Amino acid sequence: MFEENKNCTVVITTFFAGEKLESCIKNIPEIFNILIIDNGGEKDKKIYFESKFKNLNYYVSNENLGVPKSYSLANKIVKTKYMFNTQPDVIVKKNCIENLLKKTKIYPNFAILSPTIFHNKLYVVEGDYKVLKIKNKKYMETKKLKIHKAYEKPPEGDISVDGVTGTAMLIDRDKLKLIDDWDTNIFNYFEDMDLCLRFRLKGFEIIKISDAEVDHNAFASHDDIYLKEMDFSRNWHYSWSRIYFLKKHTSQFQAFLFGFSLILTSSIKSILYFIFNRSKSITHFAKAYGALISILNLKPNYRPKIKL
Repeated sequence: MFEENKNCTVVITTFFAGEKLESCIKNIPEIFNILIIDNGGEKDKKIYFESKFKNLNYYVSNENLGVPKSYSLANKIVKTKYMFNTQPDVIVKKNCIENLLKKTKIYPNFAILSPTIFHNKLYVVEGDYKVLKIKNKKYMETKKLKIHKAYEKPPEGDISVDGVTGTAMLIDRDKLKLIDDWDTNIFNYFEDMDLCLRFRLKGFEIIKISDAEVDHNAFASHDDIYLKEMDFSRNWHYSWSRIYFLKKHTSQFQAFLFGFSLILTSSIKSILYFIFNRSKSITHFAKAYGALISILNLKPNYRPKIKL
């Protein structure tokens, strides 16, 4: 067995994932220890999963921590040099984690190694890696690929990029200490971009690995019966976090302009859709609501209203 395989723990955050969590776990090789952070308080799942998977530790949180706090908690529990963070709506393909670990020897300056991400077997550039802007300057170009277009095949070879989504990432925990861990002011969304940006500003690399792959069923990490509530929460926190990210990394003025525009347009759309499409009306209301709370510098206290 490749020696570095012993130095990696797989971390999965979950919130009422239903059967999707087990599907995710089954595709992770038994050679890796797995840590589950359960934000739904499903204590019966701890007994079930720990009895079925001997390489698994199931931590049940007393509150819904959100993504950054979950990973920060995991970072305190994990003892290995590397963490492979992922989520229940991801299927890890054969040799994915092993191939990522092999590249740790080739790219010593990496902070994050990320697999190539397919969305329901299609490759979408924006769903795989991001271009981050600092003072309107780009660190990298997207190799002339159209951001929103779906491709059957990704670019060939490994690619050094600005940022990667939190869908799946192998993190060097020693370098994570150098940027003071995840930003736990965020509940969900843009925590991955914030992490990547701070790593890049420290001079570390973020690299997409071509021979490591996962398949992602986007926005489906929860059980389908909670779709409406989770959709509201997702839009609320996306707006809040996007404005928070701008305040943190650009300026208060720029964040205010973006936030005001988002509140205005989302409010108008919510009103217009109210009669003809109630679900879209609620979605735009969630966006406006989250943006308003962020502009007012209030904490992201909204939580999905789901009970056992």
